[in-house]
Amino acid sequence: MATPLRYALITLVCVGMLLVYLPLFTAVDFLRPALSAENGLLLVNDPQFWQALSATLISSLVATGGALVLTLLIIATLWPSRAWQRFTTRLPLLLALPHVAFASAALLLFAEGGVIYRYLPFMHALPDRYGLGLGVVLAVKESGFLLWASWAVLGEKRLSEQVVVLRSLGYGRWQCLRYLILPTLLPALGIALLATTAWTLSVVDVALILGPGNPPTLAVLAWQWLNQGEESAQIKGQLACAVLLALLVMLALCARVLWFVWQRLFPGLHGRRYPQSTRLSAPLAGYLLPLCGLLCALTLLLQAHTALPDELILSNSLWLGLLAALCGAALCLLWLEWGPVWLTPCLWLPLILPALPLAAGQYQLALYGWLDGEFITVLWGHLLWVIPWMLFVLRPAWQRIDPRLVLIARTLGWHQARIFAQIKCPLIIKPLLSALAIGFSVSISQYLPTLWLGAGRVPTLTTEAVALSSGGAPAQLATQGLWQLLLPVFFFTLTALLTRVIGHFRRGLR
Repeated sequence: MATPLRYALITLVCVGMLLVYLPLFTAVDFLRPALSAENGLLLVNDPQFWQALSATLISSLVATGGALVLTLLIIATLWPSRAWQRFTTRLPLLLALPHVAFASAALLLFAEGGVIYRYLPFMHALPDRYGLGLGVVLAVKESGFLLWASWAVLGEKRLSEQVVVLRSLGYGRWQCLRYLILPTLLPALGIALLATTAWTLSVVDVALILGPGNPPTLAVLAWQWLNQGEESAQIKGQLACAVLLALLVMLALCARVLWFVWQRLFPGLHGRRYPQSTRLSAPLAGYLLPLCGLLCALTLLLQAHTALPDELILSNSLWLGLLAALCGAALCLLWLEWGPVWLTPCLWLPLILPALPLAAGQYQLALYGWLDGEFITVLWGHLLWVIPWMLFVLRPAWQRIDPRLVLIARTLGWHQARIFAQIKCPLIIKPLLSALAIGFSVSISQYLPTLWLGAGRVPTLTTEAVALSSGGAPAQLATQGLWQLLLPVFFFTLTALLTRVIGHFRRGLR
């Protein structure tokens, strides 16, 4: 390709990504009030702050720690075996389950007046000031993401061979987990655990559905303050966002120190064997998460009424998901081909930063440009989270493309655009379809960007489900949650069928 055209494409890709990631810069300016000690006293002296802070810490620790424990339990009992292979085939369906739909099903099941309470009145929900229920629900849901992130690491042949050797020497599954899997898996899961912690710290939609109510978690409290017109409330909301960032840094440092201490204090293999029997625990672990997803779907299906949701709400959700997935795929592919490699780590920032200050930065930009309440603005807001997730899937597949194919094409005189279109893109059709499904699911589940940027004029299934969760209409809530579940599942199924059809004609993609 001619050099001027190559530079023009690089500039175009960088400008496109800059437009999407511009809220990262405004979020920094948004947190400026945190530098004032007087404003800090305003936040600390608020009567709701300390209770909200403790509920946020406890729910986040329960969510992240519980998700990690569930992940390690399933890996220790199932991997490596055929049961693990069967289990991994069910992971995409669990990932397709939106958080709001899962939380809505939990609310309809366990809340006072829910399904369980109607049949077993003595099992009523206890007061939950510290968000324990929120943490447990998030732990079950986020364990699917950690298992998906672990799947690539556990696919290494050398690691499975080492486990077989340890098992043949008489070491039990838990010893294999302690001495081999943990030292290999946890460093590789660092970014995934950081992303999980950041999301649980700043989650608003699920916390609004499941509580705690008054005072809520710090993210919900900050969101309420930012929605008020009073200047002092706005300052407290901005400071609360800064506290969420500080909590994320503090928890990450504590986890790093604990891992360092663990490696120093506990010795390696010492020759003692502790074989364990896992005949009962393996089937239980293999069916636990899929059964949770199935129970969620059945609860929503049985509670929902037969009427379709509002046509505008359904079309908004569908078109936002489709357009966000397609635009995200185009930008990701162009970035992988022409984007600067040294800037790629910056694209992961929306996954490892709390979502609330980023959404607030988006809202400020929309207000400056008089673009709030527009469909295109909501689509732009979704891309900030859709692109990193799609890049998370596409980048490893792009790096595995054999460079010899590109070299042969260059010797035949092919220019870069032709190599990109006729060699590289066809080689990653399967991960591209997976990325499209994930991008669609991520867009469907977005709450804060839709609510703020849409200014209430672009309703979606997610915003309606959260709004209905505080009312007394369980059938309508179940209907919104069910359709929010059905759309990603349908899209995942469609992409899986397309993968099989394409693989039928191209054996290398099977």
